Amino acid sequence: MRRVPTFATAMALLLVLAIARPGTARADEGWVITSFNIVYDVQTDGTIQATETINADFGSLSKHGIFRYFNTSVPCGEPISGAQQPIYPCPTGQYRKYDYSIKGVTKADGSKWKYDVSNEQGKVIVKIGDGDIFITGAQDYIIKYTVKGALDAYDDHDELYWDASGEWPVTIEAFTLTVDLPEGADARAVCYEGYAGSNEQCGAQARGSAITYAAPRALSETEQVTIVAGWQRGLVEVAPPVLADRATFSDFFTLDALEFGGVLASGVLGVLAVLASWWRYGRDKAYLTVHYLTSETAQQTKPIRGGPPIVVEFLPPEGLHPAQMGVLMDERADTLDVTATIVDLAVRGYLHITELPKKGWFGSNDWKLTKLKDDTDLTPFERRVLAGLFNSKTEVEMSDLRYKFADDLAKSKELLYDDAMKQKWFEVKPESARGMWVVAALAMMIFGVGLSCFAALYLHRGLFFLGLVPAGLFLMLMSRSMARRTAHGSEILRRVLGFRLYIETAEKYRQQFNEQENIFARYLPFAIVFGSVGKWAKAFEGLEATAAASTAAWYSGTHPFQPTTFSRDLQGFSSSVGSTLSSTRSSSGGSGFSGGSSGGGGGGGGGGSW
Repeated sequence: MRRVPTFATAMALLLVLAIARPGTARADEGWVITSFNIVYDVQTDGTIQATETINADFGSLSKHGIFRYFNTSVPCGEPISGAQQPIYPCPTGQYRKYDYSIKGVTKADGSKWKYDVSNEQGKVIVKIGDGDIFITGAQDYIIKYTVKGALDAYDDHDELYWDASGEWPVTIEAFTLTVDLPEGADARAVCYEGYAGSNEQCGAQARGSAITYAAPRALSETEQVTIVAGWQRGLVEVAPPVLADRATFSDFFTLDALEFGGVLASGVLGVLAVLASWWRYGRDKAYLTVHYLTSETAQQTKPIRGGPPIVVEFLPPEGLHPAQMGVLMDERADTLDVTATIVDLAVRGYLHITELPKKGWFGSNDWKLTKLKDDTDLTPFERRVLAGLFNSKTEVEMSDLRYKFADDLAKSKELLYDDAMKQKWFEVKPESARGMWVVAALAMMIFGVGLSCFAALYLHRGLFFLGLVPAGLFLMLMSRSMARRTAHGSEILRRVLGFRLYIETAEKYRQQFNEQENIFARYLPFAIVFGSVGKWAKAFEGLEATAAASTAAWYSGTHPFQPTTFSRDLQGFSSSVGSTLSSTRSSSGGSGFSGGSSGGGGGGGGGGSW
């Protein structure tokens, strides 16, 4: 007895993929089967020679033809209580196999139809017609085939219990069937019609060795005819059914040391491959010396430790803007960079920010932005931000920008990446680099699942390669670190980190603040990018007049200025900008003579058009 593991079962047991059941064919397809006639010629060796004549009318529809499928594997059903049982049972939990052989497909005039035969998931499918030719109107199809393994032997008779017509997505206006038995047969017959499970009987007449069946009415979509034909023992050779066990857990998993060792080894090798990829392609380049001091261009892959020291820088290096520093530090253009840019544009006199009082007890904070001058001398990124905020207006409330700035935000980020590439800070645009490695991670996981399915089906060790899946997840996480900086980018980053060190340790340099006009406001946008607004504001405690003077021209609050209070308000503004600007709109078990029904026999199948 053969054990037949199925691909769908393997997917389900692996909990990774699922094979969906084919949906029920769509009803009311606009064509009909005007007549459907079947002849079964039962041979003494137990095979059945079948001829089906199908007359279809497509009307004005343009079709290539029809397809007819037959079930080659049917699950054994629960035994029907009180029903006579066959000599050779079909135990529950196993499959019964039928052998079909398609002999040909012709028209009524004897000319041949073009057809293809395929086997898919327990079905043999006969696809009739030419993909390059469309047909309309009435068409006739004569399908000839043989079936083996369809008969059952009982103590007092042999029997064919068979789902003959199959399920079709259209009306069958007339159905007839004839069973021709070997000479000398003492036949008896029953016929069922309707939807699966129906006990409605149709017409069946037995005359000697011939049995005729006829549906007294038209069959609606998916209704079928099941016939039962019986005759005395010894007239026909009835072999035991061909059975196959349904696949079980042990067919796919052994759970031994080799399998567990395989999943561990594949996981370790996958992680090592990820780390090797990062080591080779993800680490930044770096100059061997401090480039802006020595001008030497010799470079290397940046070591894990060591390298030039980070020293405090008191001015933004290379005259960089806050958003540029943000991209260089975290390798991504994000909403925080846009927030810092809005504050930076305000500090530089392009717009004014006014905090609005809360409306009602449960109202939320809002801010009004007022445009003060045109976008001259701005980078493309900054111009896009300014244009997106006002859109030909001179005033706008932050809450009014919800759902309206998302496209501008995406374009602004893209321009910021373009600027980083123009500055030659990265070898590949960071977003593109991350995307490529995310694709590689997905490929690794899919490859791991595919190998696991192969191992489950053919090696009975489905876990063997499954370690590649978590390795792929690890690569997906590591993709964030795969945007490789150039040596020039690493050098500028080193200096940016030096400037961040100044912002974060600003209290050490308080005595210098009075010597630099508007320093509190000028460096505030950088503190936003560095996440150091609180530290920067704290450094000005005791210097309220200096700090207030530097913000008066571009920010109006709802209460007297205090550095710590202003810091809290500005962080609220940043949070509001981040959430507002990024907002987008949102999705058989016995004899058919003793308890049969439509769809309860062997065989079965159906068809449709294409």
